[in-house]
Amino acid sequence: MGGSLYGLGRLPRAEYLALEARLRSDLDRMLGQHYQIPRYYRSKEDFGDVDVVVSEAAITTTWSDLRDALVAGLGLTRFQRTGAVFSTVYQGFQVDYIVRPARYFESTCAFLDFNDLGNLLGKIFRRMNLKYGERGLQYVFRRADGNYTRDIDVSRDIQRICSHLSLDVAHWETGFETLEEMYAWLVASPWFSVAPYRDPSRTTRTRARQRPTIRRFLEWLDEEGIDTRVDYPPREACLPHIIAAFPEAGLPEILAAEAVRERQVAAVKERFGGKRVMQLIPGLSGPQLGAFIKTFREGFADFESEISSLAPAEVDRRVLAHWEAFEGRSSGLGSGADPVEDDRD
Repeated sequence: MGGSLYGLGRLPRAEYLALEARLRSDLDRMLGQHYQIPRYYRSKEDFGDVDVVVSEAAITTTWSDLRDALVAGLGLTRFQRTGAVFSTVYQGFQVDYIVRPARYFESTCAFLDFNDLGNLLGKIFRRMNLKYGERGLQYVFRRADGNYTRDIDVSRDIQRICSHLSLDVAHWETGFETLEEMYAWLVASPWFSVAPYRDPSRTTRTRARQRPTIRRFLEWLDEEGIDTRVDYPPREACLPHIIAAFPEAGLPEILAAEAVRERQVAAVKERFGGKRVMQLIPGLSGPQLGAFIKTFREGFADFESEISSLAPAEVDRRVLAHWEAFEGRSSGLGSGADPVEDDRD
C-alpha cells in the first residue's frame, strides 16, 4: 500500500483506468465477487498503486494457495509478502492484495474508500470513546484499573456509521468529485472539531508527512478558515447515546458480562497468585513455581469463576493440598517448565 515498494512511479489517470479495467477483468475471472478495489475521488489525476481487498470467502484451501494461483493466473514475476499485504507487479504497476475475514470484507472496503477519509472519520469517533477502522465501528471498553481494554463491535454498516455523525450518507454513496468536496462533506458534521489538527499528536504529524491527502486537508482547513471546535462529553456520558443508536450491538449485556468478569479477576488476584503461593510454600520458585501454578489452574473447569467464589482460606487450603500431590513429582521438572505466571489478567 502506498505504491513505493518497487519504485515504479505513478500512472496518469487515463493509463491507470485502462490498467484497472484489465485487472478487474482478470480478477472477475479468478475471484468473482470476493474482491473490491476501494473507491477514489473522481478527479484524481494520478495513482501510485492499486489496492485490492480480498474476502477470505475466495479461499478454498489456503491463502498461500490463492497467492500462488494469482501469480500463475496473472503471469506475475515480481511479488512479495509484506506483513498482511501481498504486493505484486501487474503489467508494470504495483498491485497490493489485502485479505480480510468475510465478516469484515465490506467494512474494510468502506474504511479504505476515498483515500484517508476513514482515518479522518476515526479522529471524530475517538472523542466518543469509539474506534473506526477496517472492522467498522467499535466501542472501546476499559476496566477501572486501566490494565485491560477490549474493542467491542458496534456496527459494520457504513450508512449507520455515517448517520451517527449526522453526515449525508447519500453523498458518500454517490462519491466525491474532488478532495475538497470530500473535506467539506466531513466538516459538515456537527461533531467535527479542528482541535486534533490545530494541536496534532505525533501520530497525526507523522501521517500528515506520509499521506498527501492528510497534508492537503490541513492546508484546506487553513485556506477555508475553519476553526470549528466541539466540547465533547466525558467518555462515560457517550455510552447511553451509543446504546440507543446501535441497540443491535447488545452493549448493555456485553458490558454487564465484562463487569462480572472484572469482579472475578479482582477476586482472583486477592486470593491467588505467585506471591501468595510463595508465602504458603517457602522455597518454591522459578520453573517449579510456574509448573505448580499451571497444574493448579488446570484443576478447575472455570478457574476465575470458581476461585472468585471461594473464601481466601479455602483457596489457601486447596493450594496446600495440591502441593502435597505435586511435590512427589516436582523433582522431574526442569528448565522446560512453563515460566512463572504473574497476577495480571
